[in-house]
Amino acid sequence: GIAEVRAGGNGAIGTEQAPSTLNGSTYWVESTQLSADLLQLTSTAIDDRTGACMQMTLQREVDSIWLWAAFGKDVLHMDSNARTDSYNSALGTYASQKVNGSGASAYADTDGNIGSNGGITLDSNAKVWGDATPGPSSAVVLHSNASVDGSTNPLAEPQELPALVAPTYASNGNKTVSGTFNLAAGNYSYNTFKLNSNATVNVTGPANIVITNFTLNSNTKFYADTTNGPVKVWVLDNLVLDSGVTIRPNNYVPADLELNLLSDNVADPGITIQLDTVSFSSNSSMYGTIYAPEAKLRIDSNFELFGAMMARNIDLDSNCKIHYDEALATTKASGSVEWHKLAWRELPYAGD
Repeated sequence: GIAEVRAGGNGAIGTEQAPSTLNGSTYWVESTQLSADLLQLTSTAIDDRTGACMQMTLQREVDSIWLWAAFGKDVLHMDSNARTDSYNSALGTYASQKVNGSGASAYADTDGNIGSNGGITLDSNAKVWGDATPGPSSAVVLHSNASVDGSTNPLAEPQELPALVAPTYASNGNKTVSGTFNLAAGNYSYNTFKLNSNATVNVTGPANIVITNFTLNSNTKFYADTTNGPVKVWVLDNLVLDSGVTIRPNNYVPADLELNLLSDNVADPGITIQLDTVSFSSNSSMYGTIYAPEAKLRIDSNFELFGAMMARNIDLDSNCKIHYDEALATTKASGSVEWHKLAWRELPYAGD
């Protein structure tokens, strides 16, 4: 079972009704995913009408920065009724996994972890279905009725956010879209790319798009056909995302669509510069990852993200929801994924 896991499987081998065989004995291994990082294998073997059962728990170690629903390098704040939880896009839709709780408190899984190298503040009724991990010398502040389902222990050491480097392509000038615009697979660069209200852009992957100033006006759609490869967008300066915007790949898999912001909108008192504009307005939704290592992201109310975000500062306004995709930990890992034995025990054999 361990060999199957390390080869990329889930560790399940055979069943009680259809066991596997080995040197005249029969056996089967059952696999239970306890969390994104813990896997339980239960093995039963029978030889000459004698049976034995053993259970082992494996812990995943991943070389990846994409282990958080939201991570703010300097600070992270969640306003009233903002929520984080998790699901796994490899197992189906978020809706199919949202089976816990009820009403406004319904959630899928509990790996919606948030973190910061600084402090974390949750305002009234904010909820984290996961861990809230502050910086090594900081703490989590919970206001009235705010809660964290998991740990609030601090980081052992700061989390570094790698610098962004955008690719360079020949400029396609300026583009304004009214109605529908289809962009074929390829590499593109635009000075300005603007979607007028209610416009739709359909991008076929694989595609890399570098935009100096990117504006999505109200009720626009940015769709990515990632059947043949991902779509990656780099914004060099200003990003304005108006209300009611939808950004998603056609398969709803967050790993297939990246929004990378090189924007710098955080004032340095010792330097006088023109700050970039980064705006995420209310009632919009996105499937993908948002990475902005030098920007403050203030996400307006009712924004819903399926995937993950990392930035210099993160401020989630009221009723924002982030549903961390647990598959990102492996699909966007920078190194190998390893499973280590955490614990094991013998169980009573329950056969005839």
